[in-house]
Amino acid sequence: MSPKLVNSALEAPPALRPSTRYSALARLLTSEIESGRYKVGEKIPTEAELQQRFDVSRYTVREALRELKHQGLVLARAGVGTLVRARAPRTRFMQGVGTLQELIQFAEATRMCVLKCRELIADAALAERLGVKPGQQWHEAAVLRFLPNESVPVASMRIYVRPEHGDVLARIDTAGQPVFSLIERYHGVRIAEIRQQIVAVTLVPAEARLLKARAGAPALEIGRQYFDAQDRIVMASEGLYPSNRFSHNTKFRIQSA
Repeated sequence: MSPKLVNSALEAPPALRPSTRYSALARLLTSEIESGRYKVGEKIPTEAELQQRFDVSRYTVREALRELKHQGLVLARAGVGTLVRARAPRTRFMQGVGTLQELIQFAEATRMCVLKCRELIADAALAERLGVKPGQQWHEAAVLRFLPNESVPVASMRIYVRPEHGDVLARIDTAGQPVFSLIERYHGVRIAEIRQQIVAVTLVPAEARLLKARAGAPALEIGRQYFDAQDRIVMASEGLYPSNRFSHNTKFRIQSA
């Protein structure tokens, strides 16, 4: 497949590009694995090589590889690279249903209290967590989230927005809306995609004190990234939810291969 044809295959209408560009790359790589171009046990090209070959961003390559890992096609080994694990996906694709509306409903059913705001430059560690470039400027708000009529927070959050949208952070306390909705409302930015990662953690003492919880108690760490129609990250958030105060329920619809 020529580079020109590959690039054409990755093109998509602007309204669809955020959700299809890395998926298109994942499909192309899956096809090459299934065809035997990359055999089980062999290394696939590095991220840098895939970026150059397909003329895409590092983020697009990483998301495509993450999709292949979820399908069980590849695995990463430290010091070795990304290896082909299987020739065909081990599971069918599952698509979440209604999760965005659930997110909006949860935001509207709780109240947020801003503890402090500041401007910062993303260092390597923060950039890695948020999926942004080191050295970028961001506005950060430290927030506690409460259920109605409750004095114990259900979550602590750190919300990061681009400098040009920093004014929305002053509206968090009284808006009763998700922050991304405020960005859409006051800056005309359309959020086209939200990506979420949930990890089980235990609360360290400082986090436990803030949440009025027990140090070492189990919690869910939820990270989200919000992208516009140009596949640009507009906002990110990191939240800690003590497990005895919050549960995350999702419905999936199984699609045929």
